[in-house]
Parts: sequence; structure tokens; C-alpha cells
Amino acid sequence: METNRFRSTIKSLAAFKDIINVHCPNCNEKASLHRKFEDYRSYRDHYEFRCNNCHAEVKEMKKFIYSVDRNCPFCPAVINYRSLPTSKIKKEVEVTCNDCKERICYTPKVESVYDWKFKGENIEFTYWFSERFKGEMFWAVNEEHLIYLEDFISAKQRQRSKENYGMMLVDKLPQFIKDKKNRDELLKLILKLKNK
Repeated sequence: METNRFRSTIKSLAAFKDIINVHCPNCNEKASLHRKFEDYRSYRDHYEFRCNNCHAEVKEMKKFIYSVDRNCPFCPAVINYRSLPTSKIKKEVEVTCNDCKERICYTPKVESVYDWKFKGENIEFTYWFSERFKGEMFWAVNEEHLIYLEDFISAKQRQRSKENYGMMLVDKLPQFIKDKKNRDELLKLILKLKNK
């Protein structure tokens, strides 16, 4: 649907991420990740997987990366250590200096990372609303985001909001989405994705 004017006050993609539509790793049908809202102060959203077609069990697994960035106490070298993701909880890690070969125990910096597991294997999801377009990937996290992109693409006038300062979400869109020459083809692609 073509509109005359588009004005957005949305600054971040996170505004659309309460539900993310993905391909189910089991049946390849439309599934979704639902935000849990466990801690509103968290910078990392946790999700629950749901497939209404096959009811596959996909779990989000928490892992830890341990790192040390310190000066060696025995020589002038700097010790830089970063572990692979592991489910083991460690209070200390033993690292070896590359120069003097001394082994030292440190309390590491801990970073939490999350993997999705299906049938014991790590998986990565692909967005349900996604398709290649002229060598680029066009995608939307859900139907609400897709409609937002459709409104932007179909608008003849695109205006910045006067109420907000700083970059808006539309400022961060790839150039191929902003180009008028791609308007008709992108709108056809969006219709195809809506009817998927």
C-alpha cells in the first residue's frame, strides 16, 4: 500500500524484538522466539522457542567465556587469554606466559554467551521473513517489522521526526532499501514474504 509520507520515531531494532519469527530447525515451518523479560536491566534478551507445527524442543543454553589480560609478574610480557565457550563455572583459570612459560592462576573476567541446542547440536536460526535481493539479504524480524519496512519503502516522502534527535532506525537501513529504483521490486518481495 503506497502512502505519501513516512515519519518514524523508532531508534532501535529492539523495538520489534518481543517476538522473532524464524524457521523451525525440525520442520522448517514458521516458528518464533518469545522474549522472556526476566530482567528489564539486562542487556541480553533471553528467549523461549515455540513451533506450533511440530512442537520441537529447542533450548537456549548459557555458556561462559573466561579471559585474562594482565602483565606477567615474572617477565615484561603481557598475558592475553580467552577461553572457548564452556558450561563449566570457574573461579580461577591457570594461564601460561608465552615468553617465560611460567604458569599463573588468575581470577578471570567472565562473559556470558548463549547457544541454541536442538537434538544436542548447536544451531543458528534464520529469519522467516528473509530472502536474497540483488546480492543483498532483505530481512525482517517479524511481521510488524516487515510492515514498518513496507511503509518506509512505499512512502514518497520520508521525513525525520522533529521530536527525536540522533540516529533513527531508518538511518541505519542498507542503501539498497533506501534506493527509489528498488521500490517496486522490494514491495513485490514484501508481498511474497507476507504470503509465505
